[in-house]
Amino acid sequence: MLGDMKRVESPRIDLSREGMLGHWDVGPHVSQCEYQVGRRLVYIQYPKGGSAQLYIEGLRHQLHDAWCDIDNAVAFAEEQSRPLIPDFWEAHDRSGKAGSRFDVYSIRFNYPDSRPVYCVSSSHDFEYSYTRYEEYDLWRESPITEQLPEPPDRFFIEVRRLGPGLFERVA
Repeated sequence: MLGDMKRVESPRIDLSREGMLGHWDVGPHVSQCEYQVGRRLVYIQYPKGGSAQLYIEGLRHQLHDAWCDIDNAVAFAEEQSRPLIPDFWEAHDRSGKAGSRFDVYSIRFNYPDSRPVYCVSSSHDFEYSYTRYEEYDLWRESPITEQLPEPPDRFFIEVRRLGPGLFERVA
């Protein structure tokens, strides 16, 4: 649970107006379809042989709520990642640089559990270099550019939304 839960309003997400990128079977009884909304991918699993559109329609409110909770999912994932990549976080904490290091890459609705799972990985919007000044450089005449470490290659963490601002890490 997050102490300072944020709720971000977003436009109603309507996957029926988005072009499906693809669909495939993920198991003997489950199919999955893929959409892109902005820079994020959305995966919807549904019963094989069933109507993807009917299942998607049934998830409309959960998708909207999941979208509004993205910032909280990222904050939770960042906290969960601290023991996994301690050197990364030590350097970032020491820098004092603000900003989220991670972002939601995709949201997946597994069948039959319709609670959204966020795949959180490195944010492409975070700038890993920053400028600092020595304590005695009061006029800020000698900037020092520092490079922060990036997360390990292919690092990601998955978190499941249990309710507004409530998440659990997916093993």
